[in-house]
Amino acid sequence: MKKLILTASALMLCSTFIAGCGEKEEEKTADGYAKEIYLYNWSEYMSQEVLDGFEEEYGIKVIETTFESNDEMLAKLLAGNNGEYDIAVPSNFYIDAMVENNLIQPLNYDNIPNIENIDPDYRSMSYDPEGKYTIPYMGTVCTWVANTSRLAEKGLKADTFEDLKNPALAGDILISDDAQGNICQALAASGKDPTSTSFEDIQLAKEWLLDMNEQIKAYSLPADVRDSMIKGETTVAYMYSGNIMQAMEENSDIQLALEEEQASLSVDTFVILEGSKHVKEAELFLNYLLRPEVSAKLIEAFPYVCFNQAAVEYLPENLANSPMIVLSEDLKNRLYMLNSFDGEGIGYMIDAMTEVKSAR
Repeated sequence: MKKLILTASALMLCSTFIAGCGEKEEEKTADGYAKEIYLYNWSEYMSQEVLDGFEEEYGIKVIETTFESNDEMLAKLLAGNNGEYDIAVPSNFYIDAMVENNLIQPLNYDNIPNIENIDPDYRSMSYDPEGKYTIPYMGTVCTWVANTSRLAEKGLKADTFEDLKNPALAGDILISDDAQGNICQALAASGKDPTSTSFEDIQLAKEWLLDMNEQIKAYSLPADVRDSMIKGETTVAYMYSGNIMQAMEENSDIQLALEEEQASLSVDTFVILEGSKHVKEAELFLNYLLRPEVSAKLIEAFPYVCFNQAAVEYLPENLANSPMIVLSEDLKNRLYMLNSFDGEGIGYMIDAMTEVKSAR
């Protein structure tokens, strides 16, 4: 009997030792923070200078893993890997899916007071109406521009979709090739909701684009559209904001156009993942990123739409004055967003664009 008791005691001691080994406590900073946090981000989308500054101040190293698409990010998290990371950077149209699958947790803004630096217009956007889960990182607008000198030579204006049908613009319009973006603009031009994914609406959008085939020079890679506008070869173009900013810097004749029509906005966001082991440290990092001077460094490194209104005064003059970095109230009021990924609707759009291009 004594022998059995001794054996049981030994087993209990052994299992306690093994459990203790498996639950090795993380190293902490002098302030009680974990020394590492884990960021799941797009490749080449975070400044090393900013990460180094955070580590120097708080003693916390940010371990970054990257992805190349929202699909890749979502698939990995759905496979049960969300516990590996603390923060992720999904685009706005993946937030619904992440909430539905319990992949992200509500933010505690008591621990992220620098959220006050975000322009109130951007704190609760349509993909997260209560601002419960996301902090906007950077954004991209897709809209129209025109070469004002070429317009003047032709005696034209480019304020509305109807203006694009002027015969004098035949073969003089370039479109950045993006099936979903192109159909959304055609939906707006057809008087429909630009975010509609109904088959009937998309057929109307297709007809509008077919009618525009003689006007459109080409559906081209975004960089090629940018280069053509810089060279003064094309009068009107539909472009991404990053390319627009580059074109405007190289050619002063390039100005925003179709300013009576809607434009699209997409937003990359910060979220804290469900299962994060370092929520306190993740909140600290997000609050650090929202400091005006830190946010300005990020915009300098990646010149996209700036949501941090307090950062504007820290930006170089060319960025602070760019209509594609600091959006005007007029443009903000004309924006629409695609907030869900409708596979069937996307299929309709791709098929419609295939027909449009085949008819050229």
